[in-house]
Amino acid sequence: MSDTIVEEHPPLPKGVVLAAGNTEQTWLEKLYLPEIFKGLGNTFKHLVNPNKFTIDYDGTDLKNPKKAHIPRDGYRGEHYLKKDDAGHVKCVACFMCAAACPAECIHIEAMPTPADWKDRERAPKRFEIDLLRCIYCGMCEEACPVDAIALSSTYNVVSDTREAKVYDREHLMKCGEELGLALSHHHYRADGVPGAVPHKTGHH
Repeated sequence: MSDTIVEEHPPLPKGVVLAAGNTEQTWLEKLYLPEIFKGLGNTFKHLVNPNKFTIDYDGTDLKNPKKAHIPRDGYRGEHYLKKDDAGHVKCVACFMCAAACPAECIHIEAMPTPADWKDRERAPKRFEIDLLRCIYCGMCEEACPVDAIALSSTYNVVSDTREAKVYDREHLMKCGEELGLALSHHHYRADGVPGAVPHKTGHH
């Protein structure tokens, strides 16, 4: 018969138990009043003495990190649609982005292109993105075969109504023009972060 080795452990601190269950509380702790008053005291302290380190992102200076949030490289924000060299919407209404969208927030209606559009047969008559349903995953821009839709680094645009967050074709194209990315080309950088290359003459 082998000898049994019993390890001795230092005594546990008072109130600590190894078995499942709660430690015994004092009557004052059971009332929770001290913690309630601590929380209220902290609240009133900030009411009379506002935290001077609070930053107001009012968007008045986009280059100032104290006035506008500057997202990291590769941040996926507001969507935009691109246009081709002729100024037409680049989308060919193939529905690939809508099919790839896991949130099903993209709605497209196709139409035949005018006779002078020699490079495609269809274009979007209606192109809408419901950004209240969008999860900003970027799958739409990855699925697009003609690099027509992309996500910008525009951060957290709010609105007063739900309808204002449904972006139509004209709004999405306007976003691309305002950002200077309407003629940009999507690419992957060496570190794997997606981004847009500003348009250059002869760059495809």
